[in-house]
Amino acid sequence: MKKALKYLGIILLLGVLYGSYYLYVRLPIINGYASKNLCSCVFVSGRTVEDAEKNELNFSFIKLTTNAVDTVAKTVTSSFYGFRPRTAHYNEKVGCALVNLEENITDFKDIDFKKELVYYQKDTLLKVNIQTENKALIEASNHHFTEIEGSPRKNTTALLVVHNNQLILERYAKGFTKENRFLGWSMAKSIMSTLIGVLVKEKGVDIEKPLIMPEWENDERKHITLNNVLQMSTGIEWVEDYGSISDVTKMLYTQDDIYDVATSNDLEYPVGTFYEYSSGSSNILSGQIKAHFENKQDYWLFPYRSLFAKIGMESMLLETDPKGLFVGSSYAWATARDWCRYGMLYEQDGIWNGNQILPQDWTQYTATPATNSVGKYGAQFWLHTKEEFPDVPSDMYFADGYQGQRVFIIPSKNLVVVRFGLSSDGPVDFNQLLKEIIAGIE
Repeated sequence: MKKALKYLGIILLLGVLYGSYYLYVRLPIINGYASKNLCSCVFVSGRTVEDAEKNELNFSFIKLTTNAVDTVAKTVTSSFYGFRPRTAHYNEKVGCALVNLEENITDFKDIDFKKELVYYQKDTLLKVNIQTENKALIEASNHHFTEIEGSPRKNTTALLVVHNNQLILERYAKGFTKENRFLGWSMAKSIMSTLIGVLVKEKGVDIEKPLIMPEWENDERKHITLNNVLQMSTGIEWVEDYGSISDVTKMLYTQDDIYDVATSNDLEYPVGTFYEYSSGSSNILSGQIKAHFENKQDYWLFPYRSLFAKIGMESMLLETDPKGLFVGSSYAWATARDWCRYGMLYEQDGIWNGNQILPQDWTQYTATPATNSVGKYGAQFWLHTKEEFPDVPSDMYFADGYQGQRVFIIPSKNLVVVRFGLSSDGPVDFNQLLKEIIAGIE
């Protein structure tokens, strides 16, 4: 008996040691996630610390962090019972960045977005015409906001519908308004694709040519094109696992130079033959956009001058890493109305107020299935599949972000639907939502 208890004690001790080690090595990611997201919620979106902690950080080990918000220095420091603290810094020009070494913090003092940009078309297309008498539309909204007892919460925070350039439905959860910026998460990937499209139109960039990557000249990665990156078919080895120490979590939460992480892995598959979802690919796009400009200032201003200003997305903010690269995989913030404007650009085939913002065939290219994606993915946008959307027109495609952020584009119905929330995909039936909205407009 004593011998058995001794072995049991050893097993328990080993379990405790392994559990402690498992948690300890992940603390930079846990604390990094908490500090970065709380910083952005407070300083970029204008939410209270209490609200953000309750709704954005209330899961897994993240909810056990202690968060110190310095409203003077504009920083947030998070730690797990005092262990391995991480600090995110806010800059009013580019949002919050999670910093490992303070010497890597980029100085944006020589750039003034507000002075250099003129938002001259803000409401020339998006007309507010809320249909308060449309019972079918209101019922669709009620279904999406109403929680069902005993079921996982949908936690919808915003729902907007634009039909024929008119905002006919706009609804927010308590604590959110049309003034709040909403985080698109991976909808930032779609923004990167749009910016590549703008480069194609403005600078004649050829997406079929190999990337500007001197570091790859001596291996097979030298054959990777912008098209490969846009369609997530680079063949570069990548692990997109947010629950472990993986390529994506190291890139977002432990390194100051996200481009270095995104470009450092070797090939796992021949270039252009295999589809694999990769946040690294979207940050390669961000770095390639930068490579087409002679200086950082022109790179930083490019999205605002050439896209956001032209379609009136006055609230849009692209956050950067500490080295000054736009985090093209994850961190794009805008009001829900401005996200509508973004969807409208695609619904109108890349044209805004008669001006061709994107190449004439870019929206068609965007919605073309990537190699080996089983028809579900295009160029940094997700596509319609019969399995997921049996009751939705087949020309629908969408920008997709973590926790159910969506910009749905349905050209055949002249329809854009924007949804934000704090939920997993499970509780949200987007097919039913779109089906009910379409019934409401018809």
